Amino acid sequence: MDPISSLCAEIGMPEEVTKILSETETGLPADKEEKLISALTDKATFKQAADELRAALPQDEGGFKKLLLMLRAALKTRGDYAKTGIRDEIFVSSMQCFSRFVKEHFESYRRYGFDRDFWVGRQLSMLLFRIGELEYELSEYEGKNAVSLHIPSDADLSPDKISASLRDAKAFLSEFYSDYADAVMFCYSWLLSPALEKLLPANSKILAFYRRFEIRKWDEDTDGYKQWVFKDKTLAPECFPENTTLQRNMKKYVLSGGKVGEAWGILKS
Repeated sequence: MDPISSLCAEIGMPEEVTKILSETETGLPADKEEKLISALTDKATFKQAADELRAALPQDEGGFKKLLLMLRAALKTRGDYAKTGIRDEIFVSSMQCFSRFVKEHFESYRRYGFDRDFWVGRQLSMLLFRIGELEYELSEYEGKNAVSLHIPSDADLSPDKISASLRDAKAFLSEFYSDYADAVMFCYSWLLSPALEKLLPANSKILAFYRRFEIRKWDEDTDGYKQWVFKDKTLAPECFPENTTLQRNMKKYVLSGGKVGEAWGILKS
């Protein structure tokens, strides 16, 4: 099995996508690919490299050429993990973002594709790690080291699972990034919206997660929640599906003038 197909198997890439990748080539010169891979795996240059990659591959239906090159970059990242001494298990968990994003694309459009090339440089440059159910990104807050928490769409928000993730992340940071071991942890997400208290039962796992944070800012008018709750950010409220209790409650709430938005909060000590 070639290295990309092997990696795809490890991270749970859909077989159909693995086959597409095996039949894909970027068409870029080898030296150009090498430079892009080097830049994508560098904390200081991954954003610029993602822009350059998009410019270099303007004709890329489904985003599979970009996905292929970024998975090649992930092979380099694996070596960087090994040099740092970080367990391969964390590498695999972190790189499962590629499979997750491809599957999310299918949920929204009923076809596979990759459109998160702007984001995954964080994983490739070892700025963001998945530890248990949550992702942890080395960041800043008020000029000091901080950790930005991200909630993958497949995360289990059961309180015990979240507590385990936070505990393991603290140990990970203490071992490999000691400057962040006692840093503030913050999160910006629709999952922190105060509106959820009106939409979910008191024993909800989502509310249990929400209550871990001190909410500092609520952007009521943003609509990022549409993508995560209804799988389509373009939907008008009257077209929201009603397949879950949350969808039904949120649709009724928004149609009656309520706002969900997204909120920013700091993890309580």
